[in-house]
Amino acid sequence: MNMSEHRHEHLIGEKPDSHRNQMILMVVFFIVWITDSFILRISTFLWSLTYFWVFAVVGVVIIIMAAYFMNASHKDLFDTHEGGLATSGVYGRVRHPMYFGTHLFYLGLAVVTFSLGSIVMWVIAFAFYNTLADYEEMKLEERFGDEFLKYKRNVRKWIPL
Repeated sequence: MNMSEHRHEHLIGEKPDSHRNQMILMVVFFIVWITDSFILRISTFLWSLTYFWVFAVVGVVIIIMAAYFMNASHKDLFDTHEGGLATSGVYGRVRHPMYFGTHLFYLGLAVVTFSLGSIVMWVIAFAFYNTLADYEEMKLEERFGDEFLKYKRNVRKWIPL
């Protein structure tokens, strides 16, 4: 779990084993991505049928977007946020910018090499982080009540405004 979610977890409570599970998921993703993309190349057959540079450019753009959301969420939470519910900056556009950035990072790597195995891992990672986000939102609703519900109505969970 990153520092911004770490700060939130002290306010809202941590889902059991979430740090360990995130690390395991990351290691498994990288093993699948490296093995499929560079060693066995089992599911990267479509990469050779089209212009490889298209995948590379799109993947790099996605990774740059991932870095933006991760960096902006840290800045908004640690440099400008003074307490309470974070609703400004990047948090005013998407409710889980750090998790969103993580999704984009995994997706960007999968797209760069067009590894279908990595895309499957990305779907698994998305389901995992969605479960974490749901848990955090339940805790935020318990802590902040109507303030969080209003925020939830106005800011999308995954797709930035």
